[in-house]
Amino acid sequence: VFDIVDTWSNRSLGGCQYHVMHAGGRSFDTFPVNAYEAESRRLARFMRIGHSPQRLIVNGVTLCPEHSFMLDLRLT
Repeated sequence: VFDIVDTWSNRSLGGCQYHVMHAGGRSFDTFPVNAYEAESRRLARFMRIGHSPQRLIVNGVTLCPEHSFMLDLRLT
């Protein structure tokens, strides 16, 4: 689950839920036929529901000075 948080007002602006595989559990046996099928498979992994549409307070976030707009999820 990903949330885009405005830390100035402590609000979640939006977010999504990401599934590594198809959310319905579907397994594909073949590669996509064309770019449209590949794109539809990627879009099926994201759901608009599941994030926190409320006030959020984010604690303990350390930013890297070299990449200040990127959050490294390996360090959390």
